[in-house]
Amino acid sequence: MLKRIMIIVGILIVGIAALSLLIKSLEADTAVANKEGKPLFTKKEELNIPILNTVTEKIHDKYKGLKFVVGSDPKNELNIQVQENEDYFNSVKKDIESIAKSVIKYSTLKNYTVVVKRLDLSFITEEQKNKHKELLLLTNTLAENLKEDYEVIGNINTAFQESITIHTSIKDSNKDAHKLAIEIEETINKILHSKELNSVSHIDSYKIKILNAKGKVVN
Repeated sequence: MLKRIMIIVGILIVGIAALSLLIKSLEADTAVANKEGKPLFTKKEELNIPILNTVTEKIHDKYKGLKFVVGSDPKNELNIQVQENEDYFNSVKKDIESIAKSVIKYSTLKNYTVVVKRLDLSFITEEQKNKHKELLLLTNTLAENLKEDYEVIGNINTAFQESITIHTSIKDSNKDAHKLAIEIEETINKILHSKELNSVSHIDSYKIKILNAKGKVVN
């Protein structure tokens, strides 16, 4: 169960054409955070994150086995991309759109157009499929293990063999923020070296970033 956790898989896998729309849709919500505490999101983007999470939760509550991602873009579109076969996608498309519209109706995204598309990975190479599967295993394993011990865990973003970014609800004013972030980082390192992730290649290449509620790196 991934409730309250929006998992975005493989947003930086170079060359996967099937994910190009997803990458574009997430560009507005992605920036570079540094050790000096530069915010990862603008104020507007910060307001959108809880709404995107709620859309994700509502869809997951209705369709627990569904593979999908949710994002927004500068064109005022809320994009939902579903990785399922065409027949099943067509059977749930309108309902997913309806769920999203009901969530954003009275929110800061009320004027956004909801776009539901099928994410077709059938034409990518075997190597690219393996990268996708590896990231899916990585993010799912992290989510399942972290959510048991830490209520503050939010979105998990992974970039293939580069980074793991954990979004949290840790407040900027929390005097124990750094200590908690370090504890989470240590837990992640234990998970990375667990038997569950034995099949993940170059596990030590991943740099871990723990972000507070304002998108600042706190570890």
